Amino acid sequence: MRTRISVILLACSVACSANAREEVSRNFQKTVPLGPGRSLRVHHSMGSVSVHTQTKREVEIRASIKCSSGRPQDAHTICDGIKISVDESGSGVAVRTEIPEIHGSFHNLSWSVDLDIVMPDTAPLELRNQFGPVSVTDLHAPADIVNSNGKVSFTGGRGKQRIETSFGDIDLAGNDGDVILVDSNGRVTAGDVTGDLDLRDNFGEIKVSNVGKRLEIRSGNGNVTVAGVAGVATISDSFGKVTVRDARSDVSVQNQNGEVETAGIAGTADLRTSFGAVRFSRIGKGATIHAENSQVTGDTVDGTLTAETTFGGIDVRAIKGGARLTGQNAAIHALDIGGEVFAKTSFAGVTLEDVAQPVTVENQNGSVTVRTKASAKCQPITLNTTFGPIRVSLPQGAGYDVTAKTSFGHISSEAPMTVSGQMGDQSISGKIGGGGCSLRLVDQNGNIEIVK
Repeated sequence: MRTRISVILLACSVACSANAREEVSRNFQKTVPLGPGRSLRVHHSMGSVSVHTQTKREVEIRASIKCSSGRPQDAHTICDGIKISVDESGSGVAVRTEIPEIHGSFHNLSWSVDLDIVMPDTAPLELRNQFGPVSVTDLHAPADIVNSNGKVSFTGGRGKQRIETSFGDIDLAGNDGDVILVDSNGRVTAGDVTGDLDLRDNFGEIKVSNVGKRLEIRSGNGNVTVAGVAGVATISDSFGKVTVRDARSDVSVQNQNGEVETAGIAGTADLRTSFGAVRFSRIGKGATIHAENSQVTGDTVDGTLTAETTFGGIDVRAIKGGARLTGQNAAIHALDIGGEVFAKTSFAGVTLEDVAQPVTVENQNGSVTVRTKASAKCQPITLNTTFGPIRVSLPQGAGYDVTAKTSFGHISSEAPMTVSGQMGDQSISGKIGGGGCSLRLVDQNGNIEIVK
């Protein structure tokens, strides 16, 4: 085994006055072989670690050691005591930075050790660091990286990667394989991951793009933005906005105290939040929305839609399937619904335009306005409310069996109606056209209008 060791001591700077700091620096360099199947382990603190790769089966370690103090002897003592140990074994190479214990009285002492390592690109890496940034480039093997109080940058990887830090950002740009990212109190950016991506973060913004398989994000107190994911996406957050675009499978979002916005979801969308608006567009299959104290707005769903909210509103359009819309103290507006419609709310109006049948509306203390689509076959329509008018527009030539009743209001019909029994201002029973489908209109303290 051949080993090259080169230790270079640099000249110390001399203080020009009694108040100046004494600075001492030296460099360390060592190269050792690392055969196939062996890994590199690095344990470091108080400085940066930069890892690059090469095709040669060897590890090159360079260290830049800098120390300073208000007294020359203190700077020399700590700088001379810092060691870079390089140990070889059957499992691989271990690099460790050893800081001497500080005894006695030192005057305003500080130091740092920066590592620059070149290693084989196919060797696994285990890296631990504290109080400094970490960067790894073009590693084509698994890595397990744990840092604290420093940023981690990872670029051009291949294999299963696990990266963790606290009080620092994570930037990952490209990995052919699965990735696990764990951060606390830092921003996370991850892009171009061909495998699964599992990401956890607290108190930091998350930006993810181009994930080739499954995506799972667990976040708190930060915005989450996802652009491009091929597999199922599951996202949880609180006190931040969640945005998802260009998802080629199902998307599930569980948020609290934050907005949710999605667009271009090929599968189903399950979106839940409180105290934040929900906006969705271009959902390839069905969509389910559960919100509290939120406005729900969306369009273009190829399947069915279920949406509920409180103390907000629902405004949806271009739903190919049916729609089930439920609110409390929330206005409901729906346009161009292709299947069965159910709407229920209170203390606000319901407006359904260009909707297929059957239609059911249950309202309290609000108006009801319904305009149905033209159809070769009629379906039942049931509209109920209190303290608000009912206005329903029927398709041309359709036949209905009509029952309409109100109190403290009037009933009128533009469509010709054959009345059976008595017809009064507040109660009607009869047929429009030849009859056939049930049209049941019940109101209290409001007018009822049947229009063409």
